[in-house]
Amino acid sequence: MLNKKGLSLVEIMIALVVLLLVSLALMQTALVSIDSNMNNLLRDEALSIAEEWVIRSRNIPFDNLTTNSLSQSGTGVDTITRNFRNITNQTFTVTSIVTDRGIDNKQVGVTVAWTWKAQPFNHNMSSIVRRP
Repeated sequence: MLNKKGLSLVEIMIALVVLLLVSLALMQTALVSIDSNMNNLLRDEALSIAEEWVIRSRNIPFDNLTTNSLSQSGTGVDTITRNFRNITNQTFTVTSIVTDRGIDNKQVGVTVAWTWKAQPFNHNMSSIVRRP
């Protein structure tokens, strides 16, 4: 009787193919995770920018608070470039609108838009500013 200990070449090839398929699945999972993390990071940065604009609106005297006074460019639309992690020159477009809501109230609306992997995203934030 022949001694049949060990693995044949066919068994090794099948094991390598299975290992390759598992590795590809794990790599795809890692890529999806990295992309999701980058989307979250960009959204957090947009939130930070929107908060800056709302805080800026609270530091402008109530009677002087207008769309043009809130905007850095004076037009209501600003472009901000940020660098973080491995992203350089990520552009965010900030649109701010101040709406009169009566004698003692103004609504400040801020929209931050950006593009990631040719897909547009935006984040909206609004706040009410009252006359002191």
